[in-house]
Amino acid sequence: MLLRRADGLLMEAAGEHDPRERFRSAYLAALRGAGAVLAATGADAAPRARSRNAWVMLQRAAPEFVMWADYFSSHSETRAALEAGLPREIGHTQADEFYSRVGAFLHDVEDLIAPEARLRGPAEPELRIGPRVIGE
Repeated sequence: MLLRRADGLLMEAAGEHDPRERFRSAYLAALRGAGAVLAATGADAAPRARSRNAWVMLQRAAPEFVMWADYFSSHSETRAALEAGLPREIGHTQADEFYSRVGAFLHDVEDLIAPEARLRGPAEPELRIGPRVIGE
């Protein structure tokens, strides 16, 4: 569910003409992706963690995502400023690059959560050969 929301936010970001809004929507997609990892690893069910920062929690819950957590954490201040309505200069190139990185991050999240979904898309039918279903 969180990963689906993340994908929706990323699609929303793709349609944004204002680079600040594209950046902001893509950042929110990344947060939903982090939430999906935390839910998949059970870190969201742990008693109140010391930190409520999604990127800190992601580093602890899934060490393979440390690089991503560092990357998105370095953009947290920009996102907070945009949410507060403070002026931040974000060009189309910067927003496009950030959008692309969020897409790559969400692919990594999908690989962690549901690697079998990548091998067989949801619209593809299962092939039956004898009693066994291919893709099981």
